[in-house]
Amino acid sequence: MPEKQHIAVVIVVHQQRVLVGKRASNAATAKGFHEFPGGKIEESESASRAAVRECLEETGLHISIERQLDRTFTDEGHFEIIFFLGSLESCAHPEPCEPFKWLSCAELDLCTFPAANRSVVTWLRDSLSTIQGGS
Repeated sequence: MPEKQHIAVVIVVHQQRVLVGKRASNAATAKGFHEFPGGKIEESESASRAAVRECLEETGLHISIERQLDRTFTDEGHFEIIFFLGSLESCAHPEPCEPFKWLSCAELDLCTFPAANRSVVTWLRDSLSTIQGGS
């Protein structure tokens, strides 16, 4: 049985928009699906620290973690995904690196996320207008 992989993912909200990327059509997994910044938790690294690191590596943006949103398992339990809510740390130019973009709630409705993201996407659609996430 393969070892369980632990993944940290962060939903970053800024001015009622959310940071979303789209996986390449030739990606190893979830080809063409939309995604939030995140990745594998390294040995001796906390899940929240991994989410901050992965967001910086993937988007170039410095964030802070506000709280954990959810924890789910995929692929017969081989992957554990821990979702966090995050916000931008003060910066003058909050433009992310490609393929990440800031999307409104209406644009979020046009995205296709993997099934493991269902609960946080539903929460996000219901909550986006009330989340502070900067001014």
